[in-house]
Formats: sequence, structure tokens, C-alpha cells
Amino acid sequence: MINRTAKALIHVFDQELRKNVGISIGQWKIIIVVYNAETGLTQKEVADTLDLEGSTLIPIIDKLEKDGLISRRVDQQDRRNNRIFLTAKSEKTIGLMLDCGLKINNWLTLNISDEDILITKRTLEKMSHNIQTRSNLNPLNMTADKQKGNTVCESNFAINDKKIS
Repeated sequence: MINRTAKALIHVFDQELRKNVGISIGQWKIIIVVYNAETGLTQKEVADTLDLEGSTLIPIIDKLEKDGLISRRVDQQDRRNNRIFLTAKSEKTIGLMLDCGLKINNWLTLNISDEDILITKRTLEKMSHNIQTRSNLNPLNMTADKQKGNTVCESNFAINDKKIS
């Protein structure tokens, strides 16, 4: 049930982003991660945050750069690295992205009480905690982001530590 709902959510959110913003959910994830960073991020930092391989990330970053949504700049502290920053064009699309997320969230939670949503979140958090503490795996690799109050992998998303539900 959880997997089916998550897949449907990702599919519908991806379609809304493509239709209204012209980006995929994969591109959205990178934009949001970079948006939350005050000083830009290296490709490795983006890859680590999203738990992606560099080879998966590079074509998405290349496309975002080609579309004028991000820029790469030489890191002033370590000239061997480039830092990724949003452009003015992507900054203008953040509101559209939020609108897509809020629209999907409204569909997702239609006719579900706040109490039921809270119970579901608590239950899923307990289940996630249980699986992580009883295995050697951290399935979503979310520890660092959870500490900051950001979780990129859940249906709610965060921008500058403010959750959008």
C-alpha cells in the first residue's frame, strides 16, 4: 500500500511539475537541495544529499544548466571543485513548484482529518525507526537532513527548514 501510494504520488507530482514548470521531479529535487544551501553545493554534496551516484546526477545537472536553471561556479576555497547555484530563472520558478506541491498535497489529503494524518506520520516514523535500528541499513539515508528538519524523500518537502505539508 505504501509503495503503491508513493509511486502514484511521485508520478502525479512529476506530471504536474512537467506541465506547470517544465521540469522533472529529478530536476526538482536538485533545485530544492541547492535552494536550501546558502553557499551553493558541490556535485558530490548534492549527490550525497539525494543518495545518488555521480553518474546519475551529472546529466540532470547538465540539463538544468543548459536550461538556465543552475550555474556552476569555481569554488573559491577549493578551485578543483565547482559549486552549483540557482539562477534568477530558477528562483522565479520556486513559487510555481510550491504551487504544484500544495495542489498534490491537497489531493492526497482530501477527506482525511488532521488527526488521521498525524497518526499516519507517527506510525510511519516509528516503522522507519524500527527498520533502521534493527538493521545495518539506513534505507533512505536521511539522518543528516532529519537533524536539520529537512527530509527530501518524504511526501512533505522542506524549503529552508519550513515544511510544506
